[in-house]
Amino acid sequence: MKTKRANEIKGIILLSVGLIVLASLISFTPFDLPFYTSSPNVPAKNWCRCFGAYLAGGVMFLFGWAAYIIPFFIIFLGFRIFTQRIPDLRLPRIFGILVLLLATSGFVGLLNTSNQALAFSFGGFLGYIFSNFFAAYFGRLGAFILFSTLIILSFALVTEILISTLFLNIHRWLKKLFSSLMWRFQKKGQRLTIIKAEAVKEKKPTIENIAIKESVVSQTPPKPMDGPPKPKIQIIAKTKEKDASAIKPKDIKVGDYRLPSLDLLDSPPPFEARQIKEDLTNNARILEETLDDFGISVKVTDIERGPVITRYELEPAPGVKLNRIVALSDDIALAMKSPSVRIVAPIPGKARVGVEVPNTQGSLVYLKEVLASKEFLDSDSPLTLALGKDIAGYSVVARLDDMPHLLIAGTTGSGKTVCVNSLIVSLLVRNSPFDLKLIMVDPKMVELAPFNGLPHLICPVVTDAKKAAVALSWVVNEMEQRYQLLAKEGARNIAVYNEKKEKIPYIVVIIDELADLMMVARDQIESAITRLAQLSRAVGIHLIMATQRPSVDVVTGVIKANFPARISFKVAS
Repeated sequence: MKTKRANEIKGIILLSVGLIVLASLISFTPFDLPFYTSSPNVPAKNWCRCFGAYLAGGVMFLFGWAAYIIPFFIIFLGFRIFTQRIPDLRLPRIFGILVLLLATSGFVGLLNTSNQALAFSFGGFLGYIFSNFFAAYFGRLGAFILFSTLIILSFALVTEILISTLFLNIHRWLKKLFSSLMWRFQKKGQRLTIIKAEAVKEKKPTIENIAIKESVVSQTPPKPMDGPPKPKIQIIAKTKEKDASAIKPKDIKVGDYRLPSLDLLDSPPPFEARQIKEDLTNNARILEETLDDFGISVKVTDIERGPVITRYELEPAPGVKLNRIVALSDDIALAMKSPSVRIVAPIPGKARVGVEVPNTQGSLVYLKEVLASKEFLDSDSPLTLALGKDIAGYSVVARLDDMPHLLIAGTTGSGKTVCVNSLIVSLLVRNSPFDLKLIMVDPKMVELAPFNGLPHLICPVVTDAKKAAVALSWVVNEMEQRYQLLAKEGARNIAVYNEKKEKIPYIVVIIDELADLMMVARDQIESAITRLAQLSRAVGIHLIMATQRPSVDVVTGVIKANFPARISFKVAS
């Protein structure tokens, strides 16, 4: 508590200093300074009087317009310290701040056409020196490029964000601004159209119009008579999707964060439903004829086509033994031109036999389909995970808070990393940085690198095994502190605590390759994972671990006992 109070005091002091410097710069005029003019303003017109005039005069003389970086940096630093998010002011970051200040001063100095070194020019005295020096050796264009590069690199060093992410955010902001302007212009055009339309009297409906409508209705073809029963075909290649606008951003008390739209994800391509329906009907006829050749009378009552497998539901005639149908699996596979078939006799909950046949060409399951499905949108858990689709084509989702931890195993190329990425995205589309915090450990250094720069991350993606042990130790300490908070308030779990007090976010720890960590820092990693797996559920901390080698030396007995939820891809053992 003492540390937090001290941070608040430091933050308020820095905010005040930053505002004073900013006010001094905004109201700066060189005519307040006696060494600039023989008749200075008395009293000084600067908002901070003489102090502000001399302060602004000094920094403007040195850096010119680039001096505005100084108050904004002080205000940003004070705000971070006041909100208990103390930045890491190591030597590289301090060096980056100086380079950013000098490079901006030089860049602005190139815009100045004055040749007076001591004048309050655009870039100040230092900007004048640097701009003239580099312009003499590189030319003005080369100096512009050089200073621009230094500004971008130093900004990335100070903020620790990826340059590609920075440009992508700028592009999205410009695109959003352009869309907003276009929408306003269209809105104005619609208003003008409405005003013009109101000036014209509304036409009353005529008898001719009514007659035309009735004639159109009368041309509706009659319903065909009920023919012989046909199998019900369900092509579930695309689950029912709700409109993407149904996912509305949550009301967030702090900041101005908006949940990402599903429009950012790729939509599945259209498929030829008519052709698929004809193929399924033809296959159903072949299945009935094949079994009829062996003296077994069946009728296909239902067909469900999923992304990989199509299931044909058969209703056998009275007196037909199920083991006769099961024994003909190889003959059915031959007739269906399939490498193998699986016969489910009977289907659970139904008086039918299921014949599961692999599709000739599998359908890709797009993440957007699952995230926009009714199952995902109707889930009330903030930690709902989109897993994919079942063999019938229905979306499969799960709640991480019910698991409460997840173990994923699969060899290289089996889809393990794609699954982890899908789980991360399904968490991001439902939670703001104030509701969810992430810690990512990626010993392979490339799998989770695209997520660097996320506001949900407590720290950048950890790639060093020894640092991963430190990160997990921090999570253990956080778990103990949360238990103390819950005990103090008499709350049973994080959900009850968040209803009483200010919300504390969920924390999800994602480890992409457990085997590498166990090889380097086995004792620290295993003890931290064991403690978290046993105790962290009630305080909203959950683990998602992936490994290529789920052997006993990697997934020990203690870890295995605390990870009942598992996803298995192709594994070597």
